[in-house]
Amino acid sequence: MKLSHEDHMLLKKHIVKKLYANKAFRKGHLLKERLSSGIPPHLRGATDNVLRELEREKLVVLYGKTKYGPAYQLNIKKLQEIEKLIF
Repeated sequence: MKLSHEDHMLLKKHIVKKLYANKAFRKGHLLKERLSSGIPPHLRGATDNVLRELEREKLVVLYGKTKYGPAYQLNIKKLQEIEKLIF
């Protein structure tokens, strides 16, 4: 699925904002399923690609695999970049 630049940035910002709002830094984390909730249905298919991109940029790290699925958290070392993206 090919996204427009605006949709891509919107999705990226949504995921990072959701992790930030839930304080998913050191101890906290969110499941991939929770990150994709609240996203319009036509954009949900691109969530995996955007998460992989955020991992490559080292803004988001894989917390680990839980019995409910993969969980993610923000990279505390990149907090300034994260806040610049959100605000």
